[in-house]
Amino acid sequence: MQVVVRLVLGVILVLSAAKGYAQLAADSEMPLVRVGIMMFPGFSEMDEHGQAVGKTVRLTRRLLEQAGYRADIRIMPAARIWRGLEGGQVHLWPGIVNKPGLDSHTLLTDRDLGQVGINLYYRAGEPVPELSSGLDGKRLIRITNYTYIQSLVSKLNDPGSGLVPVSSISHRGALQMLLKRRGDYLLDYEVQIEAAARELGIDVPPSVQLAEQPMRFVLSLNSGFAPQLKADLDRAFDELAARGEELDVTRQ
Repeated sequence: MQVVVRLVLGVILVLSAAKGYAQLAADSEMPLVRVGIMMFPGFSEMDEHGQAVGKTVRLTRRLLEQAGYRADIRIMPAARIWRGLEGGQVHLWPGIVNKPGLDSHTLLTDRDLGQVGINLYYRAGEPVPELSSGLDGKRLIRITNYTYIQSLVSKLNDPGSGLVPVSSISHRGALQMLLKRRGDYLLDYEVQIEAAARELGIDVPPSVQLAEQPMRFVLSLNSGFAPQLKADLDRAFDELAARGEELDVTRQ
């Protein structure tokens, strides 16, 4: 009887080990997707161990896993992400294609991950900006390497517009510049300014919404597998949505 028991236990151990090895082999065969995400407090940032965390990070990882891919997610500056998308070093970026020339190097998924508001902020107690002509001669603060809305950026870069560009390397710094009157208006993403205001312990300044653009996965055409990745991510989105999972990153 003891011999039989030992044989049964041996078979179970062998089968368990084989299953484990098979799973490891399957995991190693899953394609690795290199993801670049900009620093975005609450949505994408680094923890004390240097690991990417946040709502956008979790949603990106969840959709890639559902699609059958492994994810290498890293926080990067905007310029590095764009160069990576153009060259194929970055396979995926959760964002908005609003940089001139980037669309020829990328492919967009079909499913929206949320709507991103782009606002023009001004100081409390001052008149609401007149967008048709009230910006001429004004100092407009924006974040370095952020393109936002191409029509407004084109006007900003037009010497005849009268707009005076003022740059900041951070959203928090840009908000402080506005409050300290180092600029007349601030162009920025709504969620970024809300996060910066929370960090500073102040109220969000009044604003005028200029646009609301959808966030999607932006895929590098130079990755070698962008069309398949797009199809798999759209399928994964539909599967999770059918289960009732919340896939709007702004509502998580």
